[in-house]
Amino acid sequence: MDKNDNLHNADGNQPEMDNVHMEAQDSLENAMVEESTTPRQTLEGQETTDSDGLNDEPVKEGSNKVEEKVEDVSTTHEDAIVEEKDTVANTTDPIVEVDEDDDDNEPQDDSIKEIPEKDYNAMEMPALIAELRELMQEYPINSFRTQADDIKKAFETADADAKKEALAKFTEENPPVEDEPAPVFEYKNELATQFYELHSLYRKQKGQFQRDKRKQQEDNLEKRRQIIEGIKQLINQEENIGTTFKKFHNYQDEWKATGNIPHDAYNITWEDYRLATQNFYDYIDLSKELRDKDFERNLDFRKKIIARAVELGAEENIHKALRELQELHRMWKEDAGPVAKEERDPIWDEFSAATKIIHDKRQAYYEERDKMSAQNQLVKENIVAEIQKITHQGAKNHKEWQDRLEEINVLRELFTKTGPAPKAVNNELWNQFRNGTREFNKAKNDFYKGLKKEQQDNLDAKMKLIAIAEEHQDNENFAEGLQIMKRIQAEWKQIGHVPRKDSDKIWKRFQKACNGFFDKKSAQKKEDSKEELENFDAKMKVYDALKEMIPQDDKKAMLADVEQHMSQWAAIGRVPYNKRMIQEKFEKLLHAKLKAAGLNAVDAEMLKYQNKLASLENGDANDFKNERFYLKKRRDEIQDEVRQLDNNLQFINAKDDKNPFLVQTKKNIAELSKELDVIKEKQKQLNILQRQMVKQEEEATAAAEAEAAEKANESEASEENE
Repeated sequence: MDKNDNLHNADGNQPEMDNVHMEAQDSLENAMVEESTTPRQTLEGQETTDSDGLNDEPVKEGSNKVEEKVEDVSTTHEDAIVEEKDTVANTTDPIVEVDEDDDDNEPQDDSIKEIPEKDYNAMEMPALIAELRELMQEYPINSFRTQADDIKKAFETADADAKKEALAKFTEENPPVEDEPAPVFEYKNELATQFYELHSLYRKQKGQFQRDKRKQQEDNLEKRRQIIEGIKQLINQEENIGTTFKKFHNYQDEWKATGNIPHDAYNITWEDYRLATQNFYDYIDLSKELRDKDFERNLDFRKKIIARAVELGAEENIHKALRELQELHRMWKEDAGPVAKEERDPIWDEFSAATKIIHDKRQAYYEERDKMSAQNQLVKENIVAEIQKITHQGAKNHKEWQDRLEEINVLRELFTKTGPAPKAVNNELWNQFRNGTREFNKAKNDFYKGLKKEQQDNLDAKMKLIAIAEEHQDNENFAEGLQIMKRIQAEWKQIGHVPRKDSDKIWKRFQKACNGFFDKKSAQKKEDSKEELENFDAKMKVYDALKEMIPQDDKKAMLADVEQHMSQWAAIGRVPYNKRMIQEKFEKLLHAKLKAAGLNAVDAEMLKYQNKLASLENGDANDFKNERFYLKKRRDEIQDEVRQLDNNLQFINAKDDKNPFLVQTKKNIAELSKELDVIKEKQKQLNILQRQMVKQEEEATAAAEAEAAEKANESEASEENE
């Protein structure tokens, strides 16, 4: 149902035209109720005449009632003729007041399946097209005028809403700009083209049906005129009265069998038929035998009508039963002739009883429908309230909005499937539902408009990171480049979503720049690994040579040899990371050799540290950082241990010099103090080395700049000379 998730056309109410159709059906059925409750008249011809009143008051004496008289059997037939003449004279055409264009008032074929009621306002445009197409394929072209009109109105409303949304979106995307011509809004809806082509075909087919119908009615009019002429000629024929009366009945049967005629000719045709029939009754003088046969024939016909009315009492489809009951009442009134006087009241009472059963079922049906409507009203009110609640809560991100949209779609489907509410509130509930869904769609659209700006800001931020990555992808200072790449990759992850159309493109560009740097770093690392293995082999030779050194009596000479090995070791570069333990082994061996050369522990440690400083000088910034961190950490640890030991001494008797715990504690404090002095000296030497390296770097930079400036001056001088 997505014009911005397409949430504004959903509706579970019955559209206004369905209400009109329902009211028309109700008025038809109310007429049936009035007919069934009309007081039964005394005369046979009047007993089925419609009455405007619904009370049970007796009909007043007047022209519509013949005063009963006690007569013998020989005059009964003449009374029947008089009564039938009065009936013909007073009967009016029940179809005259019907709208000529109202196809729904034509007798319906019960073999045709009933069109189910649907809420077309709740359907999307494709569904409305499919509905109209199905009606044209599955039902007679004259049987769904109301549905076709409702579908057209629903489609026009949906198309107007879609156009309005398209215009609002166009206005937002094309704000007015000074000194530039404003773009022209164009609205094209392919679905509208399909619908109106289909609706045009429907109107064409219906027009053809109306023309064919008119022609058939003209043919029926001609047949009825011939029947009227035939009845008129019966008066002038000299033949047996039985033969004449038989021909009269044949004309009556032909009249009943003839279909509808044009409405504009109905009154005059009915009047001609009435006069012809009345003249025929004035002319003939029936025998008692023919009279009894005619009464018997009419009684049998009325019993068949009653039998069918009784069957309709078991019909589950109340609308179908009422439509057919209406036709039975018409046949009782217009097609059935008089019966014997003693049969008139019983036969009418029997027919009225069968009619009442159907009307009682109708009343029960509408009471149940009213109950369901009240339940539907409660359900729809709860749905509207839930939609308003969801809209008020809103959402904070895309996922939450999608979850809310799914909830709204479920509520919309439930609203659509829920039957109609009472007519008094049905349209109001539909308006509340439509406004609620529109408010939700507006809130959702406002969020995504803001999200669009946020995504554009994210795109700008990521483009800056891409520029940094591309700038450093060829950086040969891999230590510096590595820090930069790690930083911008972390920042990339922190930045939110960007417009979908740019997402893959900028990611591939960023990834390419980062991979370019890391590929170069990996290649360099492979090259460095080869060199580091060679360095390891060289350091192993120095280590083995120092290990094979024999202690000498000449301590200075031995110290010089040890220092030579230290210099050789320091001159060799880095070794592979997995071979780094060679450094620790060398330092232990070196410490032993220096001690053998006559140096104390502190001097040996500091001399050994000179070798460490030489390796740091050939290393990178991380080596300095790690060494400084280690020295500071070790210094803090020693100071903490000394403080703890001093604190322990406060709980020991200081005058008892023979206390082994006191002796050991003081010894530990002394050793830690010596190590602390060494650490401080190492930090001092490290700072001196770092300052020297910074100074050398600054001098080198200044020299390079001076050389560049000198070359620039020489170039300018050369250009001036030229």
